[in-house]
Amino acid sequence: FWLKQFPAHALVTALCTGASSPPIHTHTLHKSGGAMTAPKMKSAVYARVEDHLSSEGVFLMGDAQAMGFPIRYASPGFEQVYGYTAAEIVGKKCGDLIGGPFILSHVDSLAAVATGAGVSLKEAELRVRFLTAKAGEACNVMMACSGSRVGVSLLLNRKKGGSIFVCECLVLNLRHPTLNWSYCVGFQRDITQEVPLRALVTAATSDDAYAELIRSRGASLERRRDVLLGVGSENVVRYLHEKAMDVFSLDIWRTLRNDLI
Repeated sequence: FWLKQFPAHALVTALCTGASSPPIHTHTLHKSGGAMTAPKMKSAVYARVEDHLSSEGVFLMGDAQAMGFPIRYASPGFEQVYGYTAAEIVGKKCGDLIGGPFILSHVDSLAAVATGAGVSLKEAELRVRFLTAKAGEACNVMMACSGSRVGVSLLLNRKKGGSIFVCECLVLNLRHPTLNWSYCVGFQRDITQEVPLRALVTAATSDDAYAELIRSRGASLERRRDVLLGVGSENVVRYLHEKAMDVFSLDIWRTLRNDLI
């Protein structure tokens, strides 16, 4: 569905809501002590899925029930890509440490964008704001299409050492099948070798130009989307649910306790 001809102003939304996209696969639940529980993945399968997701880039898990989706888990590749440890981002909003909001609030990072793109500081600010807004649109559609669609955006992100790179980000909102806990996952990949910083900043001038750049990524985006929602993706979803169970167990316990008090 990525290669269909959409009106330029609607392309990003269409990427996330395309009618021809199949619904997400879910796994079978079983009775255990009177409660419905999902069977645990075999350790070998779990490890293979984790390795596969790591090969697709960094993934971050955030709390979809909290404002701004604060990060609660960062995959092992996060430190390798960004230079930050997982402990440095957990509890923070993604953009406040590595994304547009950080760049906009630090003149040295904004200057790096301006220099890399060959534009003025003011123009760099306008274009980073444009890209940040597009990321917000993808998140809004992700939440509106919970469990069935992937949001897509191209961003400028920052590494701990100060370098700026082009990030291809896919976001997915899921709800744990037994706990009913909503969480989101962002899959990030450095694509600067494929889409130079200057090219993204140039496209960040209009909806049409930005949509055309995303359209040019069609084959790659469709392949990555299929990892999450395509045929055979059941183990990926199961892995994410098991990871969410580990990540949010304390939050769930606190919620249950508060409900009982």
